[in-house]
Amino acid sequence: MKKTKFIVSITLITVMLMSIIFIDSIDAQNLYWGSRGSEVSEVQRKLKQWGYYTGGIDGVYGAKTYQAIIRFQRKNGLKVDGIVGNQTKRAMGLPTTTTQKAGVFDRIVQIAQQKLKQWGYYDGAVDGIYGSRTYDAVTSFQRKNGLRVDGIIGSETRRALGISENIVSAAYSSTNRGVSRSGDVQLLAMAVHGEARGEPYVGQVAVAAVILNRVKHPSFPNTIAGVIYQPRAFTAVDDGQIYLTPNDSAYRAARDALNGWDPTGGAIYYWNPATATSKWIWTRKPILRIGKHVFAK
Repeated sequence: MKKTKFIVSITLITVMLMSIIFIDSIDAQNLYWGSRGSEVSEVQRKLKQWGYYTGGIDGVYGAKTYQAIIRFQRKNGLKVDGIVGNQTKRAMGLPTTTTQKAGVFDRIVQIAQQKLKQWGYYDGAVDGIYGSRTYDAVTSFQRKNGLRVDGIIGSETRRALGISENIVSAAYSSTNRGVSRSGDVQLLAMAVHGEARGEPYVGQVAVAAVILNRVKHPSFPNTIAGVIYQPRAFTAVDDGQIYLTPNDSAYRAARDALNGWDPTGGAIYYWNPATATSKWIWTRKPILRIGKHVFAK
């Protein structure tokens, strides 16, 4: 009887091992019970950091890792199967077969966290780690803005967040650490085009100058991105026009402003009297008018 039980046990173990090998041969990118390696260690590290996992960082997918993944999946509205596939990897901030390399993905997550924090969706650290707080913030943002609610920072959500592909490809840094010169020009040109296309050229430079003046002013964020994406600061951000492709005039205006040209003489506000709906803005004292815009300090 004992011999029969032993044979049955060995058979079951063999079947399980064969199943794991077979599954891994189908999709080597997924992690299952029995998987080993540095990617399992990274999963364990993240789960331990977020409080789901209490075991050692040993790179072995065992019972504790499985239980932690189940808890993470259940908490974050994912398919609860214990498999670390593309969906779970995305939720954990790990690269997948369809995402960019980990470093780039972490940068996108960091930019998204900064913007979501500015807009009141996120209250965690801007660390590039896609944890449960980031997931909740992303899904809240998606739900609020009529996007597909999947927690994935895909191209549609990136556009809604204002993370342009040009900015990403230029290794655009997070707003609390500044941006490269090319990133400054790109983002400033997007704002100019969204806010002031059709205005006289000097008026376009003036809009860029206002943004730069705010960066220097203690009452505003101290980066270009922080100023532009400050909640309700610019109509072009609210209605999505900032995501239109800038024309040559917008790029030139951005460069001229960055090189020091300020036609406004230090203005930190501007508005179109024909369309402005804020009563507060009319309390600002105008200093000049260029095209349709009034500029004030």
